[in-house]
Parts: sequence; structure tokens; C-alpha cells
Amino acid sequence: MAEKNQLTGWARLKKSFYNVIDKQILKDSPPRIARGCGLGIAINFIPTLGLGFAVAFLCAVIFRSNRASAVGTSLALAPLVPVMYALNLVVGGLILTPVAGHENIVEFIVSQYALILSIGSLKDKMFGFLEFFGTTFMLGAGINAVVFGFALYLFVNHLLKKKAKKEG
Repeated sequence: MAEKNQLTGWARLKKSFYNVIDKQILKDSPPRIARGCGLGIAINFIPTLGLGFAVAFLCAVIFRSNRASAVGTSLALAPLVPVMYALNLVVGGLILTPVAGHENIVEFIVSQYALILSIGSLKDKMFGFLEFFGTTFMLGAGINAVVFGFALYLFVNHLLKKKAKKEG
């Protein structure tokens, strides 16, 4: 008997979840939903110390986007944050490698990690860490946030408009 109540509880939870998606997300205009998705992915490229979903919600409020799609996208893509951070380093390194006078990006990234891992005082390590994340990482994060956020915005907006044409 208890199992039946749990299943009905699960069914109620599932139904309420789909109702939220239907009423909160899909009833909004395609550009607002797409803008929320773009913000959700863009926030994950920037270090937010585990609060990306909250930052995505606040950005969605500020930019008048769909809050549910921003938070949902941020949470759904959270497992990819390590990959996104690695991509930040690669993109930042591609831009800064010629500026730093290195031959190739691998040499540049190895020298950046050497700053962090070098034997020395804590002060030197902290400044090496801040230099590494202050320039290479954050430059890559800014570029990736804009590029991937805009790309996801265009993709979701296109899909939702295509869906609206089929329904209407």
C-alpha cells in the first residue's frame, strides 16, 4: 500500500514538473526563453563558486529573460563546467600566446601552470595563480560566454519559432 502512495506521489511530482515547464517556460515568447538559455550557458563559463544558477536567475531578471530557462540551462550544463573552464584556458591561450612571445599554445599553457606549481613563497604562488586566472582564463571566459550564449540563443530561438509555426 505504501508503494502505491509513493508512486502516486512520484506521478504528482512528475505532473507538477511538466506543468512548470509548460506554464513557466513554453508559454513565454521565444526570444525571452532563448535569452534565458543563452544567459544560463554564459554564466557557466564564469567562475561563480557554485552559485551559477542564482547568478543566472538574477541576470534573467535584469535582462527580462525567462528565469526558468536561465536557471534550468545553468543547472543542466553544470556537469560540463570543467570542460568549459578548460575551453576558457585554450581560447585565452590562443589569444595571449602571440602577445606573451611564446612559440605555441602548449608552451604558453605549460608556462602558465608552472607559475602556479612553482616552488616558492605562498605570495609568489598566489600572484602566479591570479595572473593565470586573471588574464588567460578570464579572457577566454568572456569570449566563450558571449559566443556560446549568443549561439545557444540563436539555436533555441530558431527551434521555438519553428515549433510555433507548426502549431499555429
